[in-house]
Amino acid sequence: MVVLETKEKILNAARQEFAAFGLAGARVDRIAQNAAVNKAMIYYHFSSKENLYQAVIDDHLALISEFLEKNLVPEISVEDVFPKISEFINSLFSERKYFLPIMLREIADGGERIKTAMARLISDKGISERIRLMIDCGIKEGRFRDVDSKQAMISFLGMNLFYQILSPAINIVWEITDETKFRQERPQAVADLFLNGLKKK
Repeated sequence: MVVLETKEKILNAARQEFAAFGLAGARVDRIAQNAAVNKAMIYYHFSSKENLYQAVIDDHLALISEFLEKNLVPEISVEDVFPKISEFINSLFSERKYFLPIMLREIADGGERIKTAMARLISDKGISERIRLMIDCGIKEGRFRDVDSKQAMISFLGMNLFYQILSPAINIVWEITDETKFRQERPQAVADLFLNGLKKK
């Protein structure tokens, strides 16, 4: 248990460090100081700064993987699962604010690490295929319009991520004065718009 506690302390400090300074600017000395551990412990558990950075990314994506594997099951309908996904994405960005700056820096730098991790999460575990099949099933049953399920999935993700990434600018342009209330309402609004767009009239 002590080993797990030490690793989590290191990960917590590393999340904040990488969010503030990126991989290039992050300092292992600072991470060790903020984690209240010996610098050697970081190298013992993670071998290098780069491995620690990857561990931070993998840890975040593991939460997403766990949620999707639990909810993308035959017993849960599309109409039930998409509102849950929207709510989950919203809560993830609210509770783990450190990950947005990490993700944006990754994308700006080409995103190789996050692309590899996402491939393991989405492709290797068949998550995208499960979502696609849920939409295609609704099309075959006549509940949904004849849409391209890949286009639909990407549009849904975009609807969820756009505000999370650009909220400072959007709040000004669209005069959103109560961001907390808007964020609370956003998941249901996204799910309603998306599902009504899928439904056959």
